[in-house]
Amino acid sequence: MNTLSVLLFFVLAAVALFAFGAALKTKLEFIRLGTPENRFDQPGKRLAAFSARVLLQVKMLKEPYGLIHLFVFWGFILIVLGEIPFILQGLFPAIRVPLLGTSPVFYLLKDILSALVVVGLFVGLIRRWVLKPRRLYRTAEAGLVVAMILLVILTEWLTGAAEWALEPPAAYSLSFGYPLLANLFFSQTAPAALETWHTAFWWLHVIIFLGFFVYIPNSKHLHVLAAPFNGYFANLRPAGAQLPTFDPLAEEGEYGVGRVEAFSWKHLLDSFACGECGRCMENCPANLSGKLLNPKKLLCRTIKEHLLARGAALKKLGLTSTQGLTDEDFARLERRDPEAAAVLKLRLAGDVVTEDDIWACTTCGSCQNLCPVSNEHVAKIVDLRRWLVMNEDRYAPELRLAFRNSESKFNPWGVSWSERGAWAKESGVPQLKTAGEIDVLFWVGCAGSFDSRAQEVSRAVAAILQAAGVRLAILGREEKCCGDFQRRAGNEYLFRRMAKENIELLQSYKVKRIVTACPHCLNTLKNEYPALGGEFEVTHHTRFILDLLQSGRLSLKTQAEEDLALVYHDSCYLGRWQGEFEAPRELFRLIPGLRLTEMERCRDKSYCCGAGGARMWLEEHLGERINNVRVKQALTQKPQAIGANCPYCLTMLEDGVKDLDAAGVRVIDPAELIAQRL
Repeated sequence: MNTLSVLLFFVLAAVALFAFGAALKTKLEFIRLGTPENRFDQPGKRLAAFSARVLLQVKMLKEPYGLIHLFVFWGFILIVLGEIPFILQGLFPAIRVPLLGTSPVFYLLKDILSALVVVGLFVGLIRRWVLKPRRLYRTAEAGLVVAMILLVILTEWLTGAAEWALEPPAAYSLSFGYPLLANLFFSQTAPAALETWHTAFWWLHVIIFLGFFVYIPNSKHLHVLAAPFNGYFANLRPAGAQLPTFDPLAEEGEYGVGRVEAFSWKHLLDSFACGECGRCMENCPANLSGKLLNPKKLLCRTIKEHLLARGAALKKLGLTSTQGLTDEDFARLERRDPEAAAVLKLRLAGDVVTEDDIWACTTCGSCQNLCPVSNEHVAKIVDLRRWLVMNEDRYAPELRLAFRNSESKFNPWGVSWSERGAWAKESGVPQLKTAGEIDVLFWVGCAGSFDSRAQEVSRAVAAILQAAGVRLAILGREEKCCGDFQRRAGNEYLFRRMAKENIELLQSYKVKRIVTACPHCLNTLKNEYPALGGEFEVTHHTRFILDLLQSGRLSLKTQAEEDLALVYHDSCYLGRWQGEFEAPRELFRLIPGLRLTEMERCRDKSYCCGAGGARMWLEEHLGERINNVRVKQALTQKPQAIGANCPYCLTMLEDGVKDLDAAGVRVIDPAELIAQRL
């Protein structure tokens, strides 16, 4: 290639690199507006997680079309690597880039994966514009990106085909793309014309590639750069222990997140890593039941677009945050730049993210469980609630009552704390202060203590443990609410108050092992108390009872008492948050005469009952009731009973059965059936 052409290329490349770097620098500056968070610990563990989540695409492979995405991912990597010899050898024909420019195996792999990328893109086009799934947006931008990638591949192939027709390089000996196109388009072309075609396609490819290179950091497709980093910096704590922690008594100023820059830098990176695949909204119970919340839109549109606008406004005014600014300061900013000041005055919770969005979330965890790029939706929702509750004192009246009851009676129902152990009087379960030596503490929880339906499960669990010779006790009136709903409702102060008092009590009794029938209590005691100094071995009753049966400490009647068709419902806080899917199912399978069936939405894609994330204490004002949607899903299996493992789920599913007039359909915890068949 002549000197003028080489010079022109370097000018174009320099402009592209400058534009790419400038756009990326701006995005990085906006991410750095976020608060500090240590995501650089445990590098070995992070590399292992990165390899699984990013390089091997394990989460994507669980989904339909996941294999195609894996091919597109690796195809894109090989296409980019192929640009190195393509450009250098095009500029300087005498140069041969080691391996990438000389290996026939590399070009064979690149051809195979490039072909698979083309297939994947056409499959994507059919899915998006023909099948039209609700979760995929159909925009001109999506079509433009597909066209650009196809042109990048096609122009590279045509350039190589012209080169093959002139004189096949040894490195192309295993390639099938170049000879195929050479025979199709250049079999009768004269050498001089081939030189012209080679040069024309080379330049066309370079221009399209550089254009795509510049386009990426200026579009939603920045996620191809951000997502791998997001995978490396993913939260390594147990799923149920990932809410941001802070001590309201030790910290001054703002609580929660009221400004976008109050999110951690990782939470801001999430918004750029989002690929808008919509898997989060596809299983979001709030979204599917007609609420306004859309977890995909929350990250990739609402928060990201506000971050871009707010970041630009802060940069324009020479600020990094608006924390501590007074009304007088804002008045000065308005005089300097009214538009920028107007952006900075927007309230994140209320003006940007609606309060309906914030309070619709059930914290079921489906969004982040299904997210292939390790985004963390639930923590953002909880931080926004913290702002509304602890800074603005702005939340629903029914939640205010539940908080007040928790403060005065240590439970959201408002029943006297002295009645907490009343259910156990006939069961002969002692209270810990008089029990002597025990094997396990039965943590009953508020529902199991005060709700008449959940009390039946408490009695069943107690009977089973007693039959197995397990020495158990309860705390009775000394037990306080674990703090699950208070924390997820944004009242971190109330959560910490009760959690610390519970931890001190448990430690004073030297409690080591705890069994509970409430997945919410399980998650809180097991995953959230350790951050406050409370380390305990906590087991869900289904796992504990299954272990007793498998070890031979319990035996069941072998004769079937009834023929029962039961469909099983996974609770969010035992299934997704704890990863426990098998123990409840195994218990149901052990019941003679019981036929266990599954709903379409089950296991890690189970649909929420609607009570989590403090929704147990809030009314549903928009759309269909989530519990009714779930019961409808269950009724498609024509069951006689719905199996559950959580007191919240029992309540919500039974309410749904009543609302839908599903006469004769029972809602049953496995412990109730086991206790009847001892």
